[in-house]
Amino acid sequence: MKQRLCLLIPALLGLLLLSGGLTGLQVLHRIARATPALVVEQPQSVTVVAANGELLRPFTTAGGYWRIPVKLNEVDSRLVSFLLAYEDQRFFEHDGVDRRAMLRALWQLLANGRVISGASTLSMQLARLLSDDTTRTMTGKIRQIVQARRLEVRLSKQEILTLYLNHAPYGGNLEGVRAASWAYFGKEPGWLNLAEIALLIALPQAPETRRPDRFAEAARKARNRVLERLAADGLISNEDAERASGAAIPDRRQPFPMLAPHLAEELQSADDAGLIIQTSIDFALQASLEKHITQRSAGLGRGFSIAALVVDHQSGAIRASVGGPGLLSGNAAAYINMIRAVRSPGSTLKPLIYGLAFEAGIAHPNTLIEDRPVAFSDYAPENFNTGFYGTMTISEALKLSLNIPAIAVLDKISPRRLSSRLRRAGATPRFAEDAQPGLAMGLGGVGLTLEELVRLYGAIARYGAALDLQIRPQMEPQGSAGRVLSAAASDLLMKSMLYEPQGRNPKRGNLVYKTGTSYGYRDAWTIGFDGRHVVGIWVGRPDNAPAGYITGATTALPIFLDVFARLGTSPHPALNSAVLTANADLPSHLQRFGRVSGPSAEVASPRPVIAFPQADTDLQMQGDGSVALKVRGGAAPFTWLADGRPVASRALRRESFFRPSGPGFSTLTVIDSKGRTDQVNIRLMQ
Repeated sequence: MKQRLCLLIPALLGLLLLSGGLTGLQVLHRIARATPALVVEQPQSVTVVAANGELLRPFTTAGGYWRIPVKLNEVDSRLVSFLLAYEDQRFFEHDGVDRRAMLRALWQLLANGRVISGASTLSMQLARLLSDDTTRTMTGKIRQIVQARRLEVRLSKQEILTLYLNHAPYGGNLEGVRAASWAYFGKEPGWLNLAEIALLIALPQAPETRRPDRFAEAARKARNRVLERLAADGLISNEDAERASGAAIPDRRQPFPMLAPHLAEELQSADDAGLIIQTSIDFALQASLEKHITQRSAGLGRGFSIAALVVDHQSGAIRASVGGPGLLSGNAAAYINMIRAVRSPGSTLKPLIYGLAFEAGIAHPNTLIEDRPVAFSDYAPENFNTGFYGTMTISEALKLSLNIPAIAVLDKISPRRLSSRLRRAGATPRFAEDAQPGLAMGLGGVGLTLEELVRLYGAIARYGAALDLQIRPQMEPQGSAGRVLSAAASDLLMKSMLYEPQGRNPKRGNLVYKTGTSYGYRDAWTIGFDGRHVVGIWVGRPDNAPAGYITGATTALPIFLDVFARLGTSPHPALNSAVLTANADLPSHLQRFGRVSGPSAEVASPRPVIAFPQADTDLQMQGDGSVALKVRGGAAPFTWLADGRPVASRALRRESFFRPSGPGFSTLTVIDSKGRTDQVNIRLMQ
């Protein structure tokens, strides 16, 4: 009986309003004065979108609801027209209260003894959603009518429709048609089919008992009733209704888009974050790189991560930003944005070292320089492969990424100048506590981020002008201190960097780049550019553990080339300008770099030290199961032992490999030609 009386409320109100009796009007007026105004601006989800407006990542409201804003023209027009036909046929005619519908509901209730149709308009439903008021009492229903009338005065019909589409409940914490469309169908509400439209019309009437992820059968029946009604009203054909009725009901919620998740998180948490955060991200490129990097990192093994940053160096706009794969994998390290993580840059600063020498007028790409054993006070650098190449040009030394020539040049220009120019590029060099810039920073003895290295190489691509990054078109660029190199020095540097003509290696044509590997194989880098974009790739372990035998050339470079395969390449103007002056035609002071003092190759070598793996470390077994071995100091040839068994004998090179039988603890020993030894204990892990 109580339920029957509740159902009579709308119809009785209709009679009251139609009669216009003095008492009825006085009651309505009294309730209206006591009814507070609605707050139309309800909290909505912050959304981060790409340059073309496509959704990168939405966030829940502070209350935990998915309420993703949507405009009326972004919703399938059929959903809007069918919704009005099903819920409120005279929406554009009434003033918020459909009196004819109320009388019809009363007549049907009295004639049939049950509710045949409702009388609540979309304006009244919106008033209930915004006020969260009950409609089970006469007073509550009157308040809803009052609020609906107020909405009609304040807002246009299109604005009321838009608000309804943004607040209609769809079960759980889903509110609004856009959130429901993504959660149940994995797409925008502008791309719906007939079955999906009917389901979205049916759900708000009983969102908790019809939600398809829990009550699929109830959802199916409700959807099919909508289809039957639309067919009966001649809005769709019987054939279309029958076909849509057979469509499957989504039985689970789908994840919301999460592209550029680290970047989106930073933008959303900023003090000036708006409701819709527009970015410069290229949606297709971002999606393609995230998928590719996820596959690549999985192939490297557990614990590995890959970061990539793509910037248009002409405008400074960030086109793709991948801070690492697997944000929702449950791995805590996946939450670290490796684009902003401070790491050792390996050899990636060598181009700037030589560029500063070109600017200072003490070197030229074709200046001859010596690659031989040398010490600078107590610092004695070695090349990555520990061999020596003798006399060569600076351009050749850079292409071979030799350490000794780079440190010889850095010794002349000074580490402080290198540090200062890094700051001009927008970087913040980090050193050990109380340490000052030293020669070791030329080989990675300084902390930098991938973003800072991309800025540096972007400045080189811009003929020395600092690169200001920009992610939000409406915001000011992230400023830096000005010019990093002179235009002339930058031009010489680009001509002397790792560049292979199109005819020799088509995949690398038009590209200027440098690889780098940090001490202990912890970081693998490739940073470079063409005529339009600068790209940075980092590969390693976020926990800074030794990553096995990974190098910039073998691990990061293939990903770098894959990025440009997606972008397409364009030649840089510097690579098409005049050729470099030959050594014989250079001024005499530029023909040969100044001699450096230090011990000769005949000086007795120090005792051997196992440089990799380091003592007492856990080493992940990768790929083919081989483990790299590297010795510093000592005299070749070397003999390597694993648990007392020889694995490499009479090795002339300072790098060797062995394949352990399986995971577990192992003792590695190296013996040089003079019988001196070093030993480390490690644990091999799968």
